[in-house]
Amino acid sequence: MDVENLSKEFKIYGDYINAKPFGNGLINDTFLLTYNQAGLNNRYIIRKINKSVFKQPEIVVNNSVSVSLHIKSKLINHGVKDISRRTLTFIKTHNNKYYHKDQNEDYWCMVLFFEGAYTIDYVKTKEQAYKTAKAFGEFQKLIIDANLVDYEDTIPDFHNTPKRLLAFDNVANTDPLGRLKHIEPELSILNKNRYISEKFADLMQAKKLPIRITHNDTKINNVMLDNETDEGLSVIDLDTVMPGIILNDFGDMVRTSTCPVTEDDKDISKVKVQLEIFDALTKGYVEQLAGIVTKTELDHLVFGAKLIVYEQAVRFLADYVEGDVYYPISYEDHNLVRAKNQFALLESIHKQEIGMEEIVKKYNN
Repeated sequence: MDVENLSKEFKIYGDYINAKPFGNGLINDTFLLTYNQAGLNNRYIIRKINKSVFKQPEIVVNNSVSVSLHIKSKLINHGVKDISRRTLTFIKTHNNKYYHKDQNEDYWCMVLFFEGAYTIDYVKTKEQAYKTAKAFGEFQKLIIDANLVDYEDTIPDFHNTPKRLLAFDNVANTDPLGRLKHIEPELSILNKNRYISEKFADLMQAKKLPIRITHNDTKINNVMLDNETDEGLSVIDLDTVMPGIILNDFGDMVRTSTCPVTEDDKDISKVKVQLEIFDALTKGYVEQLAGIVTKTELDHLVFGAKLIVYEQAVRFLADYVEGDVYYPISYEDHNLVRAKNQFALLESIHKQEIGMEEIVKKYNN
């Protein structure tokens, strides 16, 4: 990979020093660049957008740039300092575009690197949960007035649970590898919880949940934290920014941050929602959005957690039945383990639903 020549397609001034692979993501090729500029070393991130996941990379870039400029404008109006560490800064090419298309028709974009900041992969403490949720809540608050017509879907029907369920039904009907016989317990749980998808469809049809610009991938490692204060500086990884509902964002925070083990841990007895972490997430998120989003949205936050966990379980199970064509696996039953894990998390939500609802009410008054 000739990253040096790639970088020269963008408006960076100074002398190239080096580039090295960066991060642990599975979707995009990412490199950290260092340039010497007037005697100082400055760093940038350059990355390739995965065309197998994002069929129209231009939309990914356009949405990401639009939301970043929207946030930047808000921060300037609010008199916020250090704006280059509070939202992504995209670098233009010499053709005045925010992406470069190489000879392989691959799309590359570049942003300033966040100095003095870090990310973590898993929530370990209530304080981390609170600061992460606060950052995602502030992100949503800053883009609450973003114009829907300026954004397109980067992945159509990404969080359309009924369509995810239909996709499962279709592959289950064909059962290409004969794996259906191995998932009878999971199939029973899936069918028992179909009402979640139906309730979501009813809410959307009744237009009770406003369509907003949302992040749609609210893992803790998508928040930059300040080295000195540990406060959330900026939300990153904007590839899935598109029209959606806030229930999905809150639900994915719950899904990825409240469980003490990873989503592919084989010991499902360890899988549960930790209420103290859920409390911290709710506090951080609702503090930012109470009075800004609707009461109906806040009243359905726990349902949002059920919705996203169920949807993800369905996706893992569908991929297992189909033959592991989407999610990378390390062993044959990897996606089945993931599905079992998510169904166990869903059961934990069911068992603790009353307590979770009480927590939401505590901060939504």
